[in-house]
Formats: sequence, structure tokens, C-alpha cells
Amino acid sequence: MKAAILTVTGSIIVGCLGLWSGVFSGEDDRRDPKPAPSPSASAPHPSLSSSGLPAPGPAQGLPDCGDKPGHDVTIEPKQLTVASDGSLTAEVNCNLQEGWHLTWMVQLDGVGKPVPHTNYYPKDDLGRPGPYTFDVHLSSSEPGSARTIYVVLMDGFAYRQLSENRNPDGSLLKLPNGARKVSNSVLVKRY
Repeated sequence: MKAAILTVTGSIIVGCLGLWSGVFSGEDDRRDPKPAPSPSASAPHPSLSSSGLPAPGPAQGLPDCGDKPGHDVTIEPKQLTVASDGSLTAEVNCNLQEGWHLTWMVQLDGVGKPVPHTNYYPKDDLGRPGPYTFDVHLSSSEPGSARTIYVVLMDGFAYRQLSENRNPDGSLLKLPNGARKVSNSVLVKRY
């Protein structure tokens, strides 16, 4: 009996180590260049399943992202007002075609003086169907400041433009041609 328990326990440990080494090996099976990480401390991250592992791969029966009318991604809550920190949850309801990308986008309107403009801040990708969270940290923002957060879909060319045309602070003055909003927009404010 003890030998059976030790064998099962050993198999589970070896399986977990093999899974974790694959997750952290740095291999990217898409072979697409990724933009440099954003300097933001509020890096979005995929939600974990009940077992503590990332959500599984493409879901059967879901359409490809961008193939259906309406939103491919739903973000909750619909509006968020925080003193300093909060989070949003995005549910991806489509499968990404190879070479395409879903990316969190933070839009700040009225930036700069004397002529205010809009800045776009691309954040992390959402890769598979399932839930993702976006942690919002506004403690260093002015009280009353607001930003709009949504998800955009881009092909490989638009995604490369996104990474190549950033300002030193990580912002863009416009979205790349071909970037398409595929989620609802959420207004996030600091009170």
C-alpha cells in the first residue's frame, strides 16, 4: 500500500515538474516577435484554473476571433471607480488564428499641453479562450483622472507596427492600421 502511494505521489511530482519546465522554458510556439514589455506595474495576466494552472488551449466550437459580429471579448465590470487599485476580468470567447493577437489597450484622452491629444498604451496579450485579469494601479494618478480600457485584435503586420512605433514611455499616438476593438470599453476612474 505504501509503495502504491509513493509511486502515485512520485508520478504527480514528476508530471508537475515537467509541466512547469515547459511553461517556463521561454519557448514561444508562435515564433512571432513580441513587443517589449510595458513599463507599467499593472501587468495583466491570465486567470488560473482551479488546479492553479493556466487555462487550457483553443476551445472546440468557438468561432475565430473577428469572424462574428459583436464582441469577441467581454470585460467586467462595465465601469470601475477606485481609490487606488482594482481589477477587470476579460472573457475571451473566440480562438485566435495563427499570427493574430488580442491585446489589452489603455487609452488616455486629453494628454499634453498646450494641445491635448490621446495616448494609447498597449499591455499584455490574451492568447486563448477563457478569463484574464487586468490589475489596475492608480495610486500615482491624479484624483479624478480617467482612462478607457478595451481589447484590440490585430494581424501580424499591425502587431509589429504596435511594437515598432512606441514612444519611450511605451505609448502610441495612434493605433496601428488594422487594429480593431473587439471588446466593450470600460471607463476606469480614480476618485
